[in-house]
Amino acid sequence: MPQSKRFVAIAEYQRLTGLSYATVKHMINSNQLKTITTESGLVRIDIHDDNADSSAIVKRLDEQERMLKALCGHLGVR
Repeated sequence: MPQSKRFVAIAEYQRLTGLSYATVKHMINSNQLKTITTESGLVRIDIHDDNADSSAIVKRLDEQERMLKALCGHLGVR
């Protein structure tokens, strides 16, 4: 039985969360995600960090709310 990974590359984290590269990099730079750097200098994201998962969900919901409000304003819907 394969063991699930704890640390993933940025590209894999993007696939798991649906976030853009820029958003993930911003989250790393602002310490919203826990990371490690391998001996070869590659960044790996800790996906077992419960706080990061919650933070990503909240960020996506906030962005969706902003876009929905903008769309409603554009269409003249309250």
